[in-house]
Amino acid sequence: MEKEFFNTQELAEYLSVSKKTIEKHRGTGRIPGGCKVGHIWRFRKNEVEKRLLSGQLLLPVDKG
Repeated sequence: MEKEFFNTQELAEYLSVSKKTIEKHRGTGRIPGGCKVGHIWRFRKNEVEKRLLSGQLLLPVDKG
């Protein structure tokens, strides 16, 4: 069964970045699909993939 959500470590491994990078950006909107469940962050895989394929992952979010 394919995972629908990643935790912070799984997302870091999936994107080949450090866990620290994910932790730095997870609450900023730069990584989509993130929500905190208890004390653990979860990221929806399909939203991350959409942003990744569009080239918009980790870019600053327009707050205007």
